[in-house]
Amino acid sequence: MRADKFRYKVVSFVERDELDFLDNIAKDIYFTTGKKIARSEIIKEIIRICEHAGSLKEEIIKDIKHEE
Repeated sequence: MRADKFRYKVVSFVERDELDFLDNIAKDIYFTTGKKIARSEIIKEIIRICEHAGSLKEEIIKDIKHEE
């Protein structure tokens, strides 16, 4: 790790189905590659992918308003 980069710990509470979603991804990766991957690595990859999604912010706002 480079000296100018910091890592931050994030704690999140998720629903059971959301946890199952991450576990299913991890299981698929394991059966495909033989490598185990942590949920945190999956979340980091999801964030990396979403950084390139142009309308992500608008979709989140729409979902939040829909839940209210």
